[in-house]
Amino acid sequence: MESLLKKAATCADAAEAYSVTSEEVPVSFEANRLKRLETKRTTGRALRVIRQGRIGLAASTVIDGSGEDDLVRMAVESSEIGETAKFDFPGLSTENSTLPRPRIYDPSIVEIGADELVDIGKNMIGIITGYDSEIRCDAQLTRGVEEMTIVNSNGGGGSYRKTVLFGSLVATAIDGNDILTVYRGTGSCRNVLDFQGLAEDVLEVLKLARRVVPADTGQLPVLFTPRGIMPLLLALRAGFNGKTVFQGASPLAGKTGLAAFDSRLSIYDDATSDHAIGSSPMDEEGVPTQRTPLVEEGRVENFYYDLQTAGLAGTKSTGNGYRATRSGDAFEGPPTPTTSNVIILPGDIDLTDMISGMDRGIIVDQTIGAGQGNILSGEFSINVHLGFKVEKGKITGRVKNTMVAGNALQALNDIEAMSKQTEWVYGQYSSPWFLFRSLGVATKGN
Repeated sequence: MESLLKKAATCADAAEAYSVTSEEVPVSFEANRLKRLETKRTTGRALRVIRQGRIGLAASTVIDGSGEDDLVRMAVESSEIGETAKFDFPGLSTENSTLPRPRIYDPSIVEIGADELVDIGKNMIGIITGYDSEIRCDAQLTRGVEEMTIVNSNGGGGSYRKTVLFGSLVATAIDGNDILTVYRGTGSCRNVLDFQGLAEDVLEVLKLARRVVPADTGQLPVLFTPRGIMPLLLALRAGFNGKTVFQGASPLAGKTGLAAFDSRLSIYDDATSDHAIGSSPMDEEGVPTQRTPLVEEGRVENFYYDLQTAGLAGTKSTGNGYRATRSGDAFEGPPTPTTSNVIILPGDIDLTDMISGMDRGIIVDQTIGAGQGNILSGEFSINVHLGFKVEKGKITGRVKNTMVAGNALQALNDIEAMSKQTEWVYGQYSSPWFLFRSLGVATKGN
């Protein structure tokens, strides 16, 4: 890395070298049978330069010294057509003891073998098929370890290691033309996941969902589970993205410090949370991470930025510069503003009281078509993949062919209740249950 940086310094004004190595052991089951078991290793590095005021980027899977000259040449060539740089590489080393040190490495995860993952998958599936052998289950189990290093010509950078354990279960029950699918997923940087509890949760939902009832239509109260609320969070993620704000496309632009949501709503982007999958001491530009309040008591507080977008907007990076995606060959892409862990603070009402207080309405647990509608404006129209009808405080059965529509930004300013209970979804989103007073509910043929 230092050698690559020195070579880049001879033909660029500033440079940054980034490398990542990872090893994953993914195990997958399909239709109750083991389908795939493998070990995946990924290595790569990227060089970003600023030359004559423009950004250049090149990446390679060759991590020894043999490809350094080519990497420098490609980065310099790409700078000829690159964006104008609006930032300097950070000079603060993440070895500084005052910087965040979230706990994201668990050596016991590294010791988990493929056979253990296979046994976990078999046990989860066995819990479901022990109830009904006709139910088809797909399962995914993955354990992984990653090491990231970044250095730049301003003396900044650092490195960290992270472990990840992830599991999901999808159960499908077919009864004639009725197809019922229930899925759950969980993830953590610590080896504490309750996979048996996950499977038992899927089983309880399967039992609850066997009875199908017609849904009411019109403007109704709608209760979203932490999984069901994800489509509405898409609008928030887009609205708080610093790039969207700078471009003037966000409806939240210019509203910093103003009340835009229900006063009970507080949302944070927090890469410092222990054991959460999106946590790290620094982002993928070497900027220290932080707990950034996006919404506090209904007020718009901050947007999230990478270095380039912050420079364009005349502000500072919030430590949210991540490269393309957060998986696979992410090192090949340029950093963009991306959330780490999204944490929504709990409400003050018990979930059972929220349900018992509903005279009529529906519960939304799983959705499809989350990207439909105008995301930037907050408009959404989602198909309810798994939902339930509530009458006089009781769940009476599952609804089918149902759609919910509304505006996420408006709905989050008209919250009936938020639960005391919160749940981590896929190890990266923590949310309570949300009850909205009135959203549009329609069914097929209505």
